[in-house]
Amino acid sequence: MNNKMKAAVLYGIGDIRNEMVDIPDINENEVLINVKYVGICGSDLPRAMISGLSGNTKYPLILGHEFSGKIVKVGENVNRLMVGDRVAVSPLVPCGKCEYCKEGYYGLCEDYKIIGTRVNGAMAEYVKVPQDSVLKIPDSLDYETAAGIEPATIAYHGVAKTRIEPGNSVAVLGCGPIGQFAIQWAKIFGASKIYAFDIFEDKLSLAKKLGATDLINSKNVDPIEKIHELTGLGVDVVIETAGSKYTQEQALSIARKHGRIVYIGISHSELPLKAKSAENILRGELTISGSWNSYTMPYPGQAWWATLDFMSKGDIVFKPMISHKIKLDEVGTYLEKMVKKDINFNKVLIEI
Repeated sequence: MNNKMKAAVLYGIGDIRNEMVDIPDINENEVLINVKYVGICGSDLPRAMISGLSGNTKYPLILGHEFSGKIVKVGENVNRLMVGDRVAVSPLVPCGKCEYCKEGYYGLCEDYKIIGTRVNGAMAEYVKVPQDSVLKIPDSLDYETAAGIEPATIAYHGVAKTRIEPGNSVAVLGCGPIGQFAIQWAKIFGASKIYAFDIFEDKLSLAKKLGATDLINSKNVDPIEKIHELTGLGVDVVIETAGSKYTQEQALSIARKHGRIVYIGISHSELPLKAKSAENILRGELTISGSWNSYTMPYPGQAWWATLDFMSKGDIVFKPMISHKIKLDEVGTYLEKMVKKDINFNKVLIEI
């Protein structure tokens, strides 16, 4: 191995350069991974093309936190991993010291780092990772599918909060990648009816293939009227993944009384509620949960072990969600196309 690698390096908003950079040095508790596949997350778009980096993160930075690969080097204190191991990575590295970490709620850590957003990530040939963040994957799980583990855990964490019971009816608002995973989890948890809501027919078509029983295009019909026409009282569970202030409010009228709602998507918008929506919370005795990240005790948590298990068995699938496979030197071009909506895309996967 020489000491240089290819990487897509972010130098500023819209400034992504394909460069040869130093292969990172690892410490005694880290491993070096040869990256195979890395997904572009929706959160990568604003960082790279719109708002830039937040907090104390500094340029230049290599993005990429949804990835799989093979270990090529291990630190001297690494005792459960070996060169050649096929792996996926849980990218959030908790501080371990704050009150939430002490309670085992690592996803709520007050001072976490995320590989690919606060330290260099996987849009490169190699990435260094703390050994505790590494999950070995079985031979039955290919690298391409394993690159979808991280977003699948985000969906699992949110869906689990709704306590779906066999026979429940579920509405999934937003059929992007997180919504597509949420549909699959809802089916595994035992939902008998899964209503998929979106404004794009291609997303709805894929939702059907992934397990949705009914499709509702909110651009063509009033989604609240439609769900009450189909169900009478509303659904038992609403999973909001679109991150839209419109769907966030619609959730309060789609749920039946004693319904459970979980918010996974982020709108970055004010959410003034209509009087009727606020009244539904009270009169319907609705249970509303927020969902953030997917990390619990023991780290990285149940969402990760469940995803690894169900993906390995083929019950959770990722490949049908991949709309584009690109090369590393195309990252800048595709990020620009994605943010300008010059292409119709679902999950864009970088093949290293």
